[in-house]
Amino acid sequence: MSSLSTADLLGTLQKDPRALEMFRYLSQGASIRVINYHNTEPRDIPRFEREIAYYAEHFQPVTVRDLDEFFATGRWPYERPGLIPAFFEGFRNHYDVVFPILEKYHFTGWFYIPSFFLDVPVPEQLEFSKAHELDVIDESAYPDGRFAMNWDELREISHSHEVCCHSGTHFQIFCDTPDEDMHREIVLAKQRLQEQLDKTVDVFCWLYGEEYGYNTRAHKYLEEAGYRYVLSNLKMEKIR
Repeated sequence: MSSLSTADLLGTLQKDPRALEMFRYLSQGASIRVINYHNTEPRDIPRFEREIAYYAEHFQPVTVRDLDEFFATGRWPYERPGLIPAFFEGFRNHYDVVFPILEKYHFTGWFYIPSFFLDVPVPEQLEFSKAHELDVIDESAYPDGRFAMNWDELREISHSHEVCCHSGTHFQIFCDTPDEDMHREIVLAKQRLQEQLDKTVDVFCWLYGEEYGYNTRAHKYLEEAGYRYVLSNLKMEKIR
């Protein structure tokens, strides 16, 4: 396989602003890395064990409090770089498979939850997941049909890990999304998490990696809801 020439690389970066942004962060040496996960299936337990053990040995776990200090001072306060293992969608297998491993190695996970998925009645969860791009890989894994975490499981996770809002229904927000949909997916979704967890949820994570500045119409809802950070694929941005 031929290697990518410098000219080809520059051409690619110029065509895709997000690729250029990612290249800039990597070349400068980011203080915090993020690794994204979706389904965490039981067959992959040995791999997750190896990966999280490696993270615990080489990286500093990250909390929202660490972000507060980082943004306030502009300085990462630890010797080792930070790493966030991010678990998307609120799947039940996060609780069953990866949560015990994170606990074993005392490494903080970030769980990005579509709030209303946890409220879907069990007999309807598979259909809901298909309708909302919540990809269940192994439909036979849970014969009882419950593919989402329940609130008790998420509450347990929230005691030692970060819970973030990933919209209400795994909903992609566009610039022309109606106001009522933005309010539901940004404001009401956060309120539902906070009601159930009895704690503040400070972080909103866009679907498909959009940045805070991408959608100025959504700003007022993010601010109304009281989020302090917005995460995309390439940035962590502070709102207030």
